[in-house]
Amino acid sequence: MRAHIKLATPFLLILAVGGCARENPMTPLAPSRASASSAPHFVLLAGDPRLPAPGLEEAAATPEDRSLFARLAGRVQPHQQTTGPNAVVVWNRLTRELGIGAKLPPPLMARAYALVQVGILEALAVSEDRPRGNLPQHSLAAGVASRVLGYLFPGQLARIQEVASNEIALDPVSGGRAIGAWAVGNAVGRAVVARGKSDGSDAVYTGTPPTGDGIWTGTNPVLPMCGTWKTWVLKSGSEIQPEPPYAFGSAQDLQDVQEVLNVSLARTPDQISIVHKWADVSPPAIWNDLLDDRIVSQNLDPVASARVSAYLNVAMADAFIECWACKYDYWVARPFQRIPGLVTVIPTPNFPGYTSGHSTISAAAAVVLGEAFPAERDYFIQQSEEAAMSRLYGGIHFRHDNEAGTRMGTEIGERVVERMDGRGLRPLAANN
Repeated sequence: MRAHIKLATPFLLILAVGGCARENPMTPLAPSRASASSAPHFVLLAGDPRLPAPGLEEAAATPEDRSLFARLAGRVQPHQQTTGPNAVVVWNRLTRELGIGAKLPPPLMARAYALVQVGILEALAVSEDRPRGNLPQHSLAAGVASRVLGYLFPGQLARIQEVASNEIALDPVSGGRAIGAWAVGNAVGRAVVARGKSDGSDAVYTGTPPTGDGIWTGTNPVLPMCGTWKTWVLKSGSEIQPEPPYAFGSAQDLQDVQEVLNVSLARTPDQISIVHKWADVSPPAIWNDLLDDRIVSQNLDPVASARVSAYLNVAMADAFIECWACKYDYWVARPFQRIPGLVTVIPTPNFPGYTSGHSTISAAAAVVLGEAFPAERDYFIQQSEEAAMSRLYGGIHFRHDNEAGTRMGTEIGERVVERMDGRGLRPLAANN
């Protein structure tokens, strides 16, 4: 019989308390207008005292803000650039580059994306307060994203500042508006960093893994405390739970084991291709790439882009937290630990199997993107189902891992969409 172990830690108390402070909705604008401020804040409070007062953004810039902005702006020749890619895409792609370069495990990759894109959304919402007069968006996004990425990847400051300099070049630097935007972005960035430092992602596992039939038998599992991290929309990682895994040795369990073996003995080239499609790049990066392509191809404005990106990434971040809470609740063995001599297409990740992370986050992502791009809803669902099947084809998950993960991810995505569209707004992006 499988052990059923809860990771009882002080971080669960943090999750329960922290969930109340995140809901601080601003007064929504008319539903017909796409707006960052029509969504509740994730990090900032209404009238947050950490922000410069409206109309005094430039005056509130710290010496550090001014020094760095002057240095970055000084790298740019006058009129060097006049147009550039959507700022949301620019910083999303840099997050991808740095995260993959650092070989972040997928949950940490999702966390990085969420922190950066929530920060950009928050900054745009602040900028849209009428007394601020819509601050220059490239400098604003550069201020928050460079601050957050500098916290996440302190060894990559030169690269981060290079991108920030290019972004600042897209805004007129005269008249103090750009430095004001940079200062507001940095203020939002500092608030996001504070959230990151208190989310429990540095928690250390001090428990003892269970033993027994059907239990995972590896060592040094990846991120066993991830399930206790602070969530964005869910109340905690244990709020949504799947049904228990099949009992070891039951008819359903043995059927799952046999299926993995059968698939491994008769894989087709198409199945192997599908495995690599969903495994060769970090899962959060795959779904962000799909979004970035649509932001560019549909020429979405920065506000709509920021909203889609922030909600996509908090959905995936919460899905990983929920999934990891389940993994380290049940500690279910992987197929290669059950099937002697099993040949897999890709290496099996070093953590328990139930439920499948890729299945969970892909289902959540598909729900959010389907809401944002209604004409492609069926496509995104099909992609998430293919992502789940890829884990069976690859020999690293049982079918039940994938199916339970898909159900949980779908429910998480629906929770995020409820918050995303809870004010009767139209789809975030083009209803093409």
